[in-house]
Amino acid sequence: MNHTETLSDLRDFTQKASHYLDRAFSGIALFAVHEVGTLRGHWADVDIRLKVARRARGAGELIRDQIDLLPESRNRVMRDQRVRRELWRGAVKDMSAQVSENKT
Repeated sequence: MNHTETLSDLRDFTQKASHYLDRAFSGIALFAVHEVGTLRGHWADVDIRLKVARRARGAGELIRDQIDLLPESRNRVMRDQRVRRELWRGAVKDMSAQVSENKT
C-alpha cells in the first residue's frame, strides 16, 4: 500500500466517521427535544391536577375529578411512548444505513 492509497483510505474513514457522528448527534437532539416536550406534558398534567384538587369540595369530588383526568393522562403517555419508539426505529435505521461511497 502506497502513501496515496493510505491518504485516500484515511479520507474515506474520516468521511464515514463524520457522517455517522452527524447521524448520532441528530438522533440525540431529536430525543432531547422529545423528552423536553414529554416533561412539559407531565408538568402540565400535574398543574391541572392541582388546580382541580384545589376546587374540590370534598374527598369524593376530589377522587372523582382525579379519576376523570386519567384517560387524558394515559393517552398522552401512550402517545409519548409511540413517538419514542418511532424515534428509536429511525435512529437504528439511520445508524445501520450504509454511508454513500460518493466523494463530495
